[in-house]
Amino acid sequence: MENKATTLENLFENVEQYSKTSFELYKHKAIYEIASLTSTLAVRFILTMVVVLVSLFISIGTALWISDALGKNYYGFFIVAFIYVLLWIVLFAVRKSSIGQPMSNMVIKSMLKTNKRLP
Repeated sequence: MENKATTLENLFENVEQYSKTSFELYKHKAIYEIASLTSTLAVRFILTMVVVLVSLFISIGTALWISDALGKNYYGFFIVAFIYVLLWIVLFAVRKSSIGQPMSNMVIKSMLKTNKRLP
């Protein structure tokens, strides 16, 4: 009878150790995922801000250049604004097929790739 009690105690100790180890593993996986997501978002935010600033300065420079060529200051800004409106219309028309689906696929591939790296 005592042999069965000792075996049962060992089993409970093993289950307890397994539970603690599993919890630690999931905790480390969560920390890894949060760190990975945070760093990815930070890099993308910084790159986006750089692209926005470069685009802004290029737009202003182009508008001033067109204004100088046409002789009126506001002509260049109207033309650049019109180009952006046309670009927005084209992007709006193809938003789901050319932007939405590839972005969705990229997120899914990224998440699957992240899961394969973990033990």
